[in-house]
Amino acid sequence: MLLPSINAQHYFGGIHTAVQLYRALAEHFPATRIILMDSAPDDAALQRFSDHIKVCCESDSDATRQIVSFNDRYGRTIPVGADDCWLTTAWWTTYSAQRLAAWQQQQFGAAGQLINLIQDFEPGFYPWSSQSALALGTYRPDQDIAVFNTRLLADYFALQGLIYQHRFVFEPTLNDELRHALEQVRAQPQPRQRRMVVYARPSTPRNAFELLCEALRIWGWSDPTSARWEVVAAGELTTDLDLGPLKIRALGKLDLPAYAQLLATSAIGVSLMVSPHPSYPPLEMAAFGMGVITNQFANKDLGKFSPNIRSVEQFTPEAIAAAITHEAGRWEKREMLFDSLLDMDHPFLGEGGFGEIVRKMAMSNLKW
Repeated sequence: MLLPSINAQHYFGGIHTAVQLYRALAEHFPATRIILMDSAPDDAALQRFSDHIKVCCESDSDATRQIVSFNDRYGRTIPVGADDCWLTTAWWTTYSAQRLAAWQQQQFGAAGQLINLIQDFEPGFYPWSSQSALALGTYRPDQDIAVFNTRLLADYFALQGLIYQHRFVFEPTLNDELRHALEQVRAQPQPRQRRMVVYARPSTPRNAFELLCEALRIWGWSDPTSARWEVVAAGELTTDLDLGPLKIRALGKLDLPAYAQLLATSAIGVSLMVSPHPSYPPLEMAAFGMGVITNQFANKDLGKFSPNIRSVEQFTPEAIAAAITHEAGRWEKREMLFDSLLDMDHPFLGEGGFGEIVRKMAMSNLKW
């Protein structure tokens, strides 16, 4: 598997999902390795992969489970065998693996099989540019295996004419630790605090941090009840932000127990995503009974996921501010009691894992 990094500061949902798929696939291979393209692993990261051995990139090691740093690769090589298969996520790791597979074709007469874990439409991460063109070029429907994170995303690719010959789809499920916390909320329901949780990732343009801030400003100036509410930011923000009528208190990246406690005690969540992928925060917030404001995009409308989600059609600061005002009013009328949690039989609360997908892949007569 080629990954950008496994260090905590980079270990968000997408990389965690890739690691889960890697571990499920590893049961079908005699040896595996994680090749890190952007950052060398720190000690804490290596401890999380205690069943792996750190190996120098140029060493042809016999270790069954390896972690290989290849971020400092100028003028260096890495051993590649005739039967090596590749698992990637993030377009630049896919691009690299496709070059490696082409080298296998030249050296051994057959390219290595590539499994592309697709978790968003990555050309949309950039303006029309070299990067967007390269990202689009990594989608090879006639050659690679695609594993799509959500049917919504798979359908969006089909709408773009990218219909994979070998396509597998999975739906997200709630993290096990969050599921246990949700069971406690269900057993002992409590009124919520007048707290709004916003998902803040300023470094990730598709999370629309600027639009989020402007919507909060409009809400703060226009809604007299906004002064009663605390606004906190989970994600990347590490310094409090003064927006004028209100302040955002920065929480940074939370560990799972702290995140679960936040979801269990807060009333409103705002999580934006300018892409066809739903992202996990609005789904997690809705599962815990929060009133969630997010946005529609192409074929994505998360209002169908849960009645707790209000998915605005017009993606403007004014529309988002109006949705926040409406949601805050609903909580005030209910005296801060939540409407509902997700039903126990909701698919998002089902068992996660990639066992079924890997079993289907193994039965599809693919090369590996």
